[in-house]
Amino acid sequence: MSLGGRVWALWGLVALARCTTPPQAPHDASAADLGPIDAASDVASDRRTVARPGAPIDPARYDCRARGEAPRRVSAVPASCALDPRCRVPQVIGHRGAGGSLGYLAPEDSLSGYRAAIALGVELVETDPRLTADGVLVNHHDPDLARTTAGSGLVAEQSYAALRALSLRAEGFEGDFSCEHIATLEEVLRLCRGHAVVVVDANKTDRVDLLVAAIRAADAVEWVTFSTSDVDKALRARAMLPGLALHIRPRSVEEIAPQLARLGGELPVIVELGRSDVALGAPIVHRAGSRVSTNVFVEDVFAATTGVTSSYVTALDEGADIVQSDRPVQVREAFERAGRRAPTRP
Repeated sequence: MSLGGRVWALWGLVALARCTTPPQAPHDASAADLGPIDAASDVASDRRTVARPGAPIDPARYDCRARGEAPRRVSAVPASCALDPRCRVPQVIGHRGAGGSLGYLAPEDSLSGYRAAIALGVELVETDPRLTADGVLVNHHDPDLARTTAGSGLVAEQSYAALRALSLRAEGFEGDFSCEHIATLEEVLRLCRGHAVVVVDANKTDRVDLLVAAIRAADAVEWVTFSTSDVDKALRARAMLPGLALHIRPRSVEEIAPQLARLGGELPVIVELGRSDVALGAPIVHRAGSRVSTNVFVEDVFAATTGVTSSYVTALDEGADIVQSDRPVQVREAFERAGRRAPTRP
């Protein structure tokens, strides 16, 4: 974690202790910088210390008992909105499926987690593809296996068969997750196609060709965004797969216009900004005809520790159109209580 990320985490704890509204993150505390807290696992690695609401629906609708089928899409937001830059209805991205380190529904990056997100009205879900030693794209956030599986070592040094044999850690979750293993990107894409748009985070591998091949194999081009902070990588992907929706991630307000210009008129469907850049950056993105997404991980820490979720709406007030969260269902419900979108009925 960068120094900025650590400072952000400490300020988040101070805010919690004082029962104040959580502060904005400095831009250098990006999701990539935050590592396990990126989640705030440094804050909440002991799940007993956080507010963990019970599963809002029967876990049998998304856990191993639902294996082999995708839930019915229940979001009140039209499916077309997720990839339409003109659609300004507030939407939610489920970080690592239904939540990362502060999630409470299912293990992160698991097929159960993606089913949970769909069943509970989340419009977009994020993935973490990285390569195994034998060139398979699997969905696993950390380079190391120890935090989320029964194994150890690096994903990049293991064969797909070896990884497939590992069970995912599921302590503290309500439901049956005994079937869960490290999924492939293609499995996630096939599951979500027709139900939720998949944010394919391309920052963990340079094999754009394999990412595009997985999207093609799953027949999912109309249900993905290609998300990266590297515009060259985005352009390579678009050249390989015309019509692919792009999701760019400028690292500062100053980078927004140059990155949009480099796309040569190919408007990204999402421009992801650091939390502290939203107020200044959103007008630039909106004038260009696109939308802003941002991470609300500090607000997740606040919600997990206090149970208070009203601060999620602040991101919308500052100009965000889409937010990514470890607690996407609570975000959706907060937006609905604030009258910012129509109610979803799982």
